[in-house]
Order: sequence, then structure tokens, then C-alpha cells
Amino acid sequence: MMKNITYIVSTICCLLLSGCGMTEPWKDWENEGTMSESRLRPSEVKAMLNEAEVWKMSYQGTTFFFQFEEDGKVRSQTDKTILQGAVESKYILDFQGEKTVLLTLDDGGALQFLPNNQEKTFVITGYDASGITAKGLVSGADMNFIPASAAELQSALEEKRQAIIAYNKEQSIILLKTELNNGLLRDDAGAVVARYTLSCTDDSQWSIAWAWLEDGKVKHLDSAITLDMTSEESTILAMDQVTIQGISLSKLLYVLDSGKLITDNAAISVELYKASDWVNTYTTAWHTHVLDRDNIHEAFAGLPGQVEFDDRSPRNIVICPADGYSWWYVFFVMGASADDTQGRVYLTTSGINMMFGGTPENVEEVYRSFLDFCLSPEGVWIYSDADGYTYVISPNNDKWFRMK
Repeated sequence: MMKNITYIVSTICCLLLSGCGMTEPWKDWENEGTMSESRLRPSEVKAMLNEAEVWKMSYQGTTFFFQFEEDGKVRSQTDKTILQGAVESKYILDFQGEKTVLLTLDDGGALQFLPNNQEKTFVITGYDASGITAKGLVSGADMNFIPASAAELQSALEEKRQAIIAYNKEQSIILLKTELNNGLLRDDAGAVVARYTLSCTDDSQWSIAWAWLEDGKVKHLDSAITLDMTSEESTILAMDQVTIQGISLSKLLYVLDSGKLITDNAAISVELYKASDWVNTYTTAWHTHVLDRDNIHEAFAGLPGQVEFDDRSPRNIVICPADGYSWWYVFFVMGASADDTQGRVYLTTSGINMMFGGTPENVEEVYRSFLDFCLSPEGVWIYSDADGYTYVISPNNDKWFRMK
């Protein structure tokens, strides 16, 4: 009788206290009268799991490490064969007859990183001082738990950290040639300081092309780059110091743990540039922009009338009436495409419309330099600045204009 009272009191306490680690605590005692005293008990397995600093288990060529807590939480992670980080999960203990205890991780823990893995429940059939004997519920494969030390875990994690660094270093080269190879430098107020384009030759010679606005013209500068991959923190692109609009730079750094590209000047940030983002805005959500005559290359300063990049569908460059000319509104029907590898936008025209009558006469001749710039087969760079204006600059000469 005293034994039964003890079981009842223990169960009530477990129900009242959180973190029991079992879905149905009463199962430990409901069949007390009919089950063997030597049966496997979830509560005993739980005590054993919590007692060890670390448990390790090998499955499908990967060693997994588990750290169980009294409140029903478990931290699981892997050796260097899988580069994802640790997973925080909940675990549940139950039993299946007298000879098995089921240990289930609610999301599979770090097992979720295995390709096509279906296991998240361990069928425990025995335990002693040397470890816990278990199989996967789905596969039936051996998934035995062995005690491990914190030092062993740290050694495995250090090997994994080195593997992550090596992987990110390898990936950094690919990314610097593709997704990260062009963008904008902005100051801490959000203003664009310069555009950059990274390039690498077939014989691994790196360089960076800079472009920025200064004294009413686009300035261009090419810098040779030395690639330094000896650091465990970043891939370094070092160059002779450049000064752009009073800002000095001598390095770009690809930070290995964050995957971000930064500069060695804390006041200057890197913003990746997608020409396709601008084209998407232009073709779907564009609002009419007007050529800003106060901020424009001198070659375009004398253009007559107002020039608009309108929001009609299809889009147009609209030449508005001007004194001394016989045309009314002239519409150059525009299209746009993007090259994200170089950050360039390619503007094209499919013809001229005179929606409100009149004849174009010499409009193309008057606007030839402007149209040739916009429609250049070399493309243009287009970006928005912190001031809300849109800038169109040349990738190979000093021409540019601003729209408002």
C-alpha cells in the first residue's frame, strides 16, 4: 500500500511541476500491478540522460552531440560533416511495453539536416554505465548513445568551425565574382559615395572599377586588388589607398561568418546593386520623373523643353513643347532590361509617337546626344540616392543626369 501511495504522490508532483519530460507520466505507474519490476522506465532514462554532460550518437556517417536538460529541452549539434549550427528542441519520453522507452525530439533536432531523414524517435532497449542502446523508429538502424565529455564536444566544434571557415572562403570567391561583384558605397547619411564593379581575369588577377560624381562629371578609377585569404575572419581585397569625395579606402572585406561585404572605413557601407530591381520598378511601379536641369552633364544642359521619363504604359521619354520649335509632345517608346553581373540597365526605343499632332522634324537631331547616351549599347548605371533623386551615369565616360 505504501508503495502505491508513493507512486501516486510522485505522479501528482510531476504533473504540477513543469518540464517533466514525459507526455503521460501516469504510464510509469498505471500498470504497476501487472508489469515487471525490471521493466524500462522513462523516468530512469530521463535521469540518465540528464546526468551526462554530453551524449554522442553516430548515424549515416555523422556524429551527433546531445545535451539534455531537466526541463525537457535538448541542444543537439553535429560534427564537421554538417555545417549547420546547433538546434534547440524539446524532447519527450514515453514507453512501449516493458522493454522499450521512446525518446522523441519534437523537430528531429540536428537530425533534420540529414538529407531525406525520417528519424526523430529513438527506440531505447537498454542502458548501463557504457551507454544507451537504441535504434531508429523508422529505419531500425542502430543509433546508440555514448557518454562524451565537454572537451570532446568542444574539439569537434572547433573542427567544425574550421570547416565552416574553409567552406565560406571557397564560397566567398564565387560570390565576389557574381552576387557581390557590383554595388554602391554609401556614407552614414545614406548618400552614394561611389559605384564599384569587381572583376577577375582567367588567371585570377583581381581589380575594382570605381565611378562617382565630382565637379559635374563622372569620374572613373581602376584599382588593382590583392586577394588575402589568410584570415579566419574575412576574405580581404586589399588595394592602394583611394580617396573618393574625401573618403579614403584601402580594403573591402568579405566577413566569413556573416557573409557581408564591408569596407575598412567604418563610416562607409556597401550596398549590393541589382539592376533588375530598378528595371522591375520602372516596368511596374514607376512614377513620372523629370530631367533636373540643375544637375546634369554640360553636354545636356541646353536641351529645349521639358524631358520626362513618364509612367504611361508602355513607358516613354517625353519631349515637351519648347519655344522656337514646331513639334508638340514627342514620345520615344521605351523598354528596359538589366544585366545584374555588371549592374547595367539597357534602355531601348521601339519608335516615336506624336500623340497630340505636329511633326517631329529635327527633334531627333536636337536630342541626339541625350538619346545616344540613354540608348547606349554599353548600358547605363541607374540608382536612387538618399535625397530621393534618381541618377543615371555612364559606365565608360563622364556623362550623367539626374531625375526628380
